[in-house]
Amino acid sequence: MELKREAVSESIGYLIIFALILTGIGLITLYGYPLLLAQQSSANTRNMEETMIVLQNDIKSLTYKLANYKETSLMVSGGSLSLYGFSNTLQKFNIVTSDGSINYNFFPGELRYFSTNDNTFITIENGAVIEKPLATNGSFMLADPRWYLDTSSSTLVINLMNLSTGPGTSQLLSETGVGTVSMHLLRANMTSATIGGVNPSVTITYNPDPKNITPDGYGLAWQTYLNNTNNFPGGMVCTGNPLTAQPLVCTEPAQNIIVKEYDIVVDSI
Repeated sequence: MELKREAVSESIGYLIIFALILTGIGLITLYGYPLLLAQQSSANTRNMEETMIVLQNDIKSLTYKLANYKETSLMVSGGSLSLYGFSNTLQKFNIVTSDGSINYNFFPGELRYFSTNDNTFITIENGAVIEKPLATNGSFMLADPRWYLDTSSSTLVINLMNLSTGPGTSQLLSETGVGTVSMHLLRANMTSATIGGVNPSVTITYNPDPKNITPDGYGLAWQTYLNNTNNFPGGMVCTGNPLTAQPLVCTEPAQNIIVKEYDIVVDSI
């Protein structure tokens, strides 16, 4: 009888240990694995934030430092990196002086990363790095473009960056995994003017793309940037509600304007 009791006790102990192991595996699967995936997704997004700022610096080297060619190797995880040329995007900048001496309609294109896990866009648009949650309103800038007001001469300087795959080619490139982004400067053009009339000013209108970048595009990021008095101490006044996908209209008092337009060709992703 003593041997039978030992056998029963050993079986019960085995079942208890086995049940504890299964419970532990179940708890890890239920709580630990989703947390691990969330941390991995967050790490992918942070890495792409840093990568997009590196690519922004490549664009600065091509435009401001007159480099002939820039190439950056990168790892795209948790999503895809795509180039949408100006013919594939609807967002537009319009720049008009109060006397009508300058009137620009500019489609910038964008280099866009989409995180499939976080449902988030990180994009380079017109020299700015912008992040936007796809499912909710709002967006914000991770890195500003190079626009400024020279208060000593009342001169507004605007740099426009056009991203494309070059004339006569497809305007869409995409990459996942390990890739290399190579770019070169195709063309640079500068226009300057002294604004005549009473109360000279420059009006900047940003039309978002709520159709493809739902629900409100990147308008709030540009509004926050243009309304910042540290960036534009002359008294920029903005109207329109970007959160409802309305055009953003901002007016800056200025006596002079310099518009520099750069056409940047993305050779490969």
